[in-house]
Amino acid sequence: MVVVASRQEAVRWQLAIDKFIKDRGYAIRSLVAFSGEVTDKDSGPDPFTETSQTLNPNLRGRDIREAFKGDEYQILLVANKFQTGFDQPLLCGRYVDKRLAGIQAVQTLSRLNRAHPGKDTTYVLDFVNNTEDVLAAFKSYHTTAELSDVTDPNLVYNLRAKLDATGHYDDFEVDRVVAVELKPNAKQSELAAAVEPVVDRLQKKYKAAQEALKLAKDKKDKSAAEAAQNELNALLLFQSDMGAFQRFYTYLSQIFDYGNTDIEKRSIFYKQVLRLLEFGREQEGIDLSKVVLTHHKLKPQGKQSMPLDEGENPKLEPLTEVGGGSVQEKQKALMSEIIKKVNDLFRWRHD
Repeated sequence: MVVVASRQEAVRWQLAIDKFIKDRGYAIRSLVAFSGEVTDKDSGPDPFTETSQTLNPNLRGRDIREAFKGDEYQILLVANKFQTGFDQPLLCGRYVDKRLAGIQAVQTLSRLNRAHPGKDTTYVLDFVNNTEDVLAAFKSYHTTAELSDVTDPNLVYNLRAKLDATGHYDDFEVDRVVAVELKPNAKQSELAAAVEPVVDRLQKKYKAAQEALKLAKDKKDKSAAEAAQNELNALLLFQSDMGAFQRFYTYLSQIFDYGNTDIEKRSIFYKQVLRLLEFGREQEGIDLSKVVLTHHKLKPQGKQSMPLDEGENPKLEPLTEVGGGSVQEKQKALMSEIIKKVNDLFRWRHD
């Protein structure tokens, strides 16, 4: 299994691997697994899906899990999907080209720990992560996992109050979405009609703040620019807090009975709003047209020993605060500094 950092990388990796296999005449095939569609003009003019003829042409309607069991496919590329929770005892090797940490590192690498006749060894080739970070992640869950303190379930109520206070929705709108969500045989058009007024209002606020910020910068009005930026930050935090509420409530409701339908309703409501909300996904354009990677060199680090029985096993920290974040200023650097870091990363030397 090859673990990559994004769906776009999954597409590019698979096309490159298939070309490599074909050029050398190997009698194996690769599979790629990801959700939804990927648009990558560098790889092809049309959107890619995992069932497209370009990527997985020989599936013929089969589930990827079932197809991977046979001898035809020996390589599976994943981007989040199947990275965890994929119980396939035939897996023996893992190539990692993605940052892993905490429980995600444990779950991802532990997919190899399944016994199967003839399987006598496993290996991991990691291009990204440090041995110390992976060992620290596993030590937290070795033998048993313990919390250093308890998690306060009332944090859910605090976050609900914070979200309600923004004024971006009211109880009627929450109930309207929940009613459709819980309605047997409800149509998608009904759900859209219930949630889209809220999303549309938020999108218009975000767009208006963007335009106000651009106008203020053009006029060099610092006060107006600060006000517009604060409005954008507030909307981004609102989006982030809805996601935090969903994750936090889903986790705690498994062990704590809130006995409050309003909490459950908001979890349903936020899920539907987040599904359609699009602001905050813009990326600043960076001109890299003059930057060319001419050489790269990978330096083998050898086999790394990670003894779990040595030293202390750290305890897991409880959740002590939720929804208290802030929008972080994007880190900026000179192009020369970025190129130097890239050169250091690939260990390029003129020798």
